[in-house]
Amino acid sequence: MDSDSLSEVANRLPRVEFLGVQWDLLGEITSKRGVRVLAIQGLPNGRIENRLIADMATLAYSPRKSNDARYRLGRKPFLSLRPLSLITSGCSFKMLADGPFTSSYCVLSPNFLADLAEAEDGIRIKELNLSAPIESERLTYLGQEMLREAAAPGFAGALFAEAMGLAVAVEIARLDGMRRMDAAPRRGGLAPWQMRRLDSYVRDHFSDKLTLRELALLTGVSVQQLSHTIKSTLGVSLPRWVAELRLAEARRLLIETDLPIDEVGRRCAFQSVAAFTRAFRVAVGCAPGAFRQLASD
Repeated sequence: MDSDSLSEVANRLPRVEFLGVQWDLLGEITSKRGVRVLAIQGLPNGRIENRLIADMATLAYSPRKSNDARYRLGRKPFLSLRPLSLITSGCSFKMLADGPFTSSYCVLSPNFLADLAEAEDGIRIKELNLSAPIESERLTYLGQEMLREAAAPGFAGALFAEAMGLAVAVEIARLDGMRRMDAAPRRGGLAPWQMRRLDSYVRDHFSDKLTLRELALLTGVSVQQLSHTIKSTLGVSLPRWVAELRLAEARRLLIETDLPIDEVGRRCAFQSVAAFTRAFRVAVGCAPGAFRQLASD
């Protein structure tokens, strides 16, 4: 839905009080578990300067706003308002804007977050707020989806709102995990949720040339920390662990499928059948073809 269409919709809808101010409501959907998704437009209270107060944790996505929109927490200096931000529960701030907004909001109730923390291992919502920059392609995408769905609700309704709440909370937890890791050196191994994510990614990309950087970004640790944390978690080095996973996959494919030897090697990241045969013979003690024959017999 483009800006002109959103304007036409806004003219037919009432105003709503949200964050302690009045907005033109484009649409709203809610879930029974305490997630509220809104699409709003206009200048809050029709004024340039406003005091906004959040009573629940809220993700704000504003693709359309004045270039000079600013906010201030307490007596701190004014900062530019970013398109994407998380407003923590109880946060109060002053906002200056000389033009209208088009925004989507995902409001997460305390009960929803409490239930989520109990149900999902690894979910931790810490205090990210307007004073900390939030950069996330995932949250930007979710904000766009929420704006479209709330302004023109489909058949999903409450289920969509709850799915958005879950996705937002998971991404916020990931961002928070990365911030905490950057703030202090990590001791020990990877957390269970990090290990599950890493294991799943490696298995889904057996045939790719994996890099330390992509695996580090996936787990939220630095490249320098990655090898140490893997060794602390599994007792073997990262290359050894990946090699063992690929070898186990090669054995499985040789036993359970009729794939040609060169295709088995390609799926395990070898560019030639000769290289795959040499590595397999060193690891197992016989060539892939002989191993398949022995397994068959």
